[in-house]
Amino acid sequence: MQPVRGVVAAGNIHTAQAGASILAEGGNAVDAALAGAIACFATEPLLASAGGAGIMVVRPAGGEPVAIDFFSAVPGLGLGEQQPALDFQGIEVDFGAAVQSFHVGRGAATVPRMFEGVALAAERFGSLSLAQIVAPAVGFAAEGIVLDPLTARTFSLLWPILSRDPGCLREIAEGLPTDRPPRPGERVFNRALARTLEDFGVSGRVPERLRQGLLDEFGPERGGLITPADLDGEGAAITAAHEFSLGPWRVWTSPRFGGRRLEVIASGLLAEDRQLDEPGRVLLQALASQAGHLAVGPLDAPGSTTHVSVVDAHGSAASITLTSGEGCGHVVTGTGVHLNNFLGEEDLNPGGFHRHAPGDALPTMIAPTLAIDPSGRVLALGSGGSNRIRSAVGLVLHRVATEGMAIDAAVNAPRVHAEAHDVWVELESRRDGARVRRQLEGRFERVHAFDVRDFFFGGVHVAELRADGSFHGAGDSRRGGVAICV
Repeated sequence: MQPVRGVVAAGNIHTAQAGASILAEGGNAVDAALAGAIACFATEPLLASAGGAGIMVVRPAGGEPVAIDFFSAVPGLGLGEQQPALDFQGIEVDFGAAVQSFHVGRGAATVPRMFEGVALAAERFGSLSLAQIVAPAVGFAAEGIVLDPLTARTFSLLWPILSRDPGCLREIAEGLPTDRPPRPGERVFNRALARTLEDFGVSGRVPERLRQGLLDEFGPERGGLITPADLDGEGAAITAAHEFSLGPWRVWTSPRFGGRRLEVIASGLLAEDRQLDEPGRVLLQALASQAGHLAVGPLDAPGSTTHVSVVDAHGSAASITLTSGEGCGHVVTGTGVHLNNFLGEEDLNPGGFHRHAPGDALPTMIAPTLAIDPSGRVLALGSGGSNRIRSAVGLVLHRVATEGMAIDAAVNAPRVHAEAHDVWVELESRRDGARVRRQLEGRFERVHAFDVRDFFFGGVHVAELRADGSFHGAGDSRRGGVAICV
């Protein structure tokens, strides 16, 4: 097959290479985005997992965008009044700026829908076989990756979770000591994951070892909530994307909570007064972010989430955001799959832990997004970053669509994010950081200032098809972003 021209933007050089290699083999944007997403399990092992979930927004060539929703639902179907003794433990993680609590253990895990979502997207919108799509990820998992500083830092941050079960570490960080976090420059393997991915590539279904392991190791007898009814319940689905207008641009994003919050922010920023000075504009941006607030604690997690964006010369585009939370600290033995801790994340459980009814959809903030203007210009973008996703994507989209910024400048520009009484702001490269801070202090009880661009504010990765038919990409340096044109 002839190579397909296009661009891949992702949070890691190996992730981007996986997607670019698929374009070079003749795959379309959906194939490339899926290959990058699956590669994340090996190349960004604590930001995404086959034991997690996600949402993808796809524009097929010549068609209208749709969403593929493969986010998890609350487990426990069929348990009735039975209340198992849950393996559900609070763990504190020191992020420097704050010590935060998470809940992990088998009782924090939901049914992962990642494989179902990938298979559905590939069947309906891809052009290559699943075996071809998973091949780059199989190679990375089997041959290992050399840890970059960002991934090594993430291992260190989440070490209190990972170190609770040596069996988890033996699989996801195979070949390294289990008494300390891995270091930059060390090679990490996950050969069990390579075998699991190979099985998936051949069958197109959740591998039987994984399915049975979810029941045996994450069911009520082991302190979990996953039941056969959960595994057989509603899985991945193609649905309408959430659509709105931003000036002349049409925007499609997640049909869940994050997409609606993104519209609130982007629409609020559309009315930004360009006559204001920088402190005034930053305050308006903060207030727009605050308007998209989902009530959670004053400082939520940095967000173990990642994103891949792709556009191609055939006119197809794909934006996929993946998450596994911080991980629950346990793998499905022999599969290399680290399970999520969605039931232990405060932002997914704002009313308290284990208050959702079995089968309920969880209110994820992820917001993969596509935007098209009348000239034919196409953007695929999205971000990791938990609650900061809405402000990160909203600000970048606003700067490109209404201020006319190039995507590189829009991604690199300093950000601000607000919750109810708190605001977080990047001061690096602002003309008058002291005035910006004073302006925010006049409206918020607490101002958390960052002197440099920081991981906390997400990682917006953008793939662009320009009106003249050329391609460009921007990867966010806050989260190791890379863009590769083919």
